[in-house]
Amino acid sequence: QTYEGSYPHSLVKEIIPFIEKNYRVIANKDNRAIAGLSMGGGHTMTATNNNPGVFGWIGVFSSGPRQADPNVEKQLAALAKSGVKLYWIGAGSTDTANAGAKNLYKLTQDLKFNSTYKEIPGAHYWFIWRDFLCDFGSKLFK
Repeated sequence: QTYEGSYPHSLVKEIIPFIEKNYRVIANKDNRAIAGLSMGGGHTMTATNNNPGVFGWIGVFSSGPRQADPNVEKQLAALAKSGVKLYWIGAGSTDTANAGAKNLYKLTQDLKFNSTYKEIPGAHYWFIWRDFLCDFGSKLFK
C-alpha cells in the first residue's frame, strides 16, 4: 500500500504534476512510462497498482510478489482494465527475486495484460538490469 509521503505517492501526486506544469510533455498514460529495479521495482508496482490509468508502460526488473495476495491481485485487475500498453518483467536466472518476478508474470498473464518476461543468466546485479533497460526502453511508445 502507498502512504502519504512515500516515494510512490510523491511520484504520482507531486512529481508528475510538477513536470506537467513546468515542461512541455504529453500528459496522459500512453505517454508515461515507469520502471524500477529491485526495491525500485517494488516502488513501481506500488505506484502503478495504486494509480491505475497513470502509466501506460511499466517495467519491473528483479522484483515481484513472492506469494499471491488478494489485494495485489485486485489492484492488478484494476490496472489491467486501465489499458496498460506493456507490462515488462525481468529477472536473472539466479536472482534472489526470480520467483517473485515469475509470479508477477503469471499474474499479469492471467489478467490478460500485454506482458513479457525475460530471464537471462545472472544474479541480482547491474549487468542484468542494464540489459533489461535496453530491452524495455526499445519497446516504449510504439
